[in-house]
Amino acid sequence: MPKRNGYITDLSGVRKGRLTVEAFAEVSNHHAYWWCKCDCGKTVKVMAANLVRKNGGTSSCGCLRSEIRAKRAKEEAAWNKGKTYAIEDGERVYKTRHAWAKAVIRHYGNQCERCEWDKARCDAHHRVKRSRGGIHTIKNGIVLCPNCHRIEHEAGGRD
Repeated sequence: MPKRNGYITDLSGVRKGRLTVEAFAEVSNHHAYWWCKCDCGKTVKVMAANLVRKNGGTSSCGCLRSEIRAKRAKEEAAWNKGKTYAIEDGERVYKTRHAWAKAVIRHYGNQCERCEWDKARCDAHHRVKRSRGGIHTIKNGIVLCPNCHRIEHEAGGRD
């Protein structure tokens, strides 16, 4: 077993999550690295400190993170396949702020409702703040030019 600046613990055969330690790789910048084989078949080099941590650390070659991300995306898509869902009186609530802002500008037009400025892109703003229970509906949207939008936020907004 290689030694450098002290004793290196032999981790051969240790299992951490989906990884199984196979062989010592190297010591670099005062850290020991080990070759590990993932359950998916990929071999990766992992720092020893990440293999011995009780909470956290490395537990796969990256395949676990990819699977979790794909599962979350699938669950979110299953909840709401579209960008909106209906509430009372046929009103639509937009799932994301981006979809809501595009719908508000498409509905009211690209002209500031305060100063009637229409020279460039305007912004969508909530009439009732999200922090105060406002939701992403067309009725709760107002179109403001960038200057009026900034003034609205500095003034604390409307309720």
